Order: sequence, then C-alpha cells, then structure tokens
Amino acid sequence: MSDKPYTAETAKETIARLRANRQQRSEVATEALKRQQSENVVEAPIQAPKRASKQSSGVSTIERKNAIHAITQRLIRGELTQGQALKTLRVEVLGLTQDEYADLAKVSRKTLSDVENDRGSYKTDILNRLFKPFGLKVGIVPISSGVTWFL
Repeated sequence: MSDKPYTAETAKETIARLRANRQQRSEVATEALKRQQSENVVEAPIQAPKRASKQSSGVSTIERKNAIHAITQRLIRGELTQGQALKTLRVEVLGLTQDEYADLAKVSRKTLSDVENDRGSYKTDILNRLFKPFGLKVGIVPISSGVTWFL
C-alpha cells in the first residue's frame, strides 16, 4: 500500500491520467519495436491490440457536445438502445477503453460490458453513474407519437 493519502480525482484528471498511461504504454511498445528492428530480430512485431476506442481521435468541446446531442436524439427516437448509446458515447466522445471508463465511472468492467451489451437489469443509480460523465441521467420520456419534443 502507498503511504500517500487518498485524494479524490475529478473526471478530467482521471481521463488525463488514463490517457497518459495509455500513451506511455504505446511509447514503450514503439521503443521495443525499434529495438527489435535495430537488432535484426526476426520476431513478430509488438503491436498494441486494436480496440474500438483506439479508432477515435480527440474531439473539441463543441464536437463533443454535438456528438452527445446527436446520440441522445437517436436514443430518444429509439434508433439506439441504452447500451448502444453508452458504448457510442464512450468510444466516440471520450475514446476510452472499457477498463478506463469503468474506473472513471466507478463500476466494474463486467457491469459496463453488460450494460453496453444490453444484458441484465441495472438500478437507476448504476445507470446514472455510467451516463454522468456525459452530463446525462436516466429519465422518463413519453412514448406517444402525439407528443412533440423540442430538444
């Protein structure tokens, strides 16, 4: 155990720390690959596993807000399930892996995976914890087509 006292991190600090760790791992893998090539070793190159969140790049605040709005609208219209919306937000807006996002939201990776794959039934507080980094929470919306929404 560390002798350092526990201090709560903000969401931004946690995201920055997780991204820095990911960058450091990437740099270590790159250095190992360069070392192998310089030594003429005939091994398979070391590559980081490709994940959905690795496909996305950083987005500006305006792009992030627009993406959140667009995904929320698709969810309200029934084009996305709750789990699909969460995964899309996690990958496209934050660019985090499940492990990184689960740490940020303070849930287990399995819980996050189950919610993203629309498995199980979770309490509102868990779902709110998962959607909070996007400024969203679970609510009630009318399903009648006669109700007009101005979002």
